[in-house]
Amino acid sequence: MKFSIIIPSYNQDKFIAETFENLSLLKKRATENNIDVEVLLFDNQSTEATQNIINAYKELFDYVEIQKDKGQYDAINKGIKKVSGDYWTWLNTDDLIEIDGFLKLAKILENDPVDYIYGNIILIDDVGNETQVAHSTALDLNGMVNNNPGIYQPGSFFRKSFTDKIGVLEAYECCFDYEYILRIIKNEGSLYACDFSVSKFRLHTSSKTKNITIKFVKEQLIISKQYGRRSLSKLAFIAFLRIIKHRLLGTYQ
Repeated sequence: MKFSIIIPSYNQDKFIAETFENLSLLKKRATENNIDVEVLLFDNQSTEATQNIINAYKELFDYVEIQKDKGQYDAINKGIKKVSGDYWTWLNTDDLIEIDGFLKLAKILENDPVDYIYGNIILIDDVGNETQVAHSTALDLNGMVNNNPGIYQPGSFFRKSFTDKIGVLEAYECCFDYEYILRIIKNEGSLYACDFSVSKFRLHTSSKTKNITIKFVKEQLIISKQYGRRSLSKLAFIAFLRIIKHRLLGTYQ
């Protein structure tokens, strides 16, 4: 079985080497377990510091493209069109794959080739300290558009033969992954929630998740409405509270 990992890259010289080290070890461990892994990098013409790190790890990549893109979703879409694996994902340049979890996930797919598989996510800080574990739960359309928009994309994998039928990511700045998973469910894709960790997701002071929360909230409202959200829903109520709080206090919580 072959797995493809797309790396959308832009100016992450602080963390990108750790991500590349992680992927180098992942490739080695995967090969030892008769699993093929390809890594495809799409860099949005980052600074010289980031380019130097990319060049230092050039042996890691099966494909590299360095040119301007329209945003993270566009870089990932370029990868989706290039991948050759049976399953694919994307990994941000400040996040990590939990390697033992990946090997367990690959073993599951040998016997149960589902369309989308995901698991627990370990949250880490700037220096890699583990701060929390987001435990995976079953996902369903109604719950995701009316109650909780939470997803488990980091470290999860999509079945290429299925995603070829539903297309690439929509042009959202933040919530393209939320929309894509809703699209998978709406198109009756099969899902599997692993009861172990498959990735480490870094929350740090300069991360997109922390710094443009209001953009996340507004896109979640647009997307959830598109997929049938009720006007009087828990998701809408909490979203509007967060927007009001931001306007009054200038917070991003």
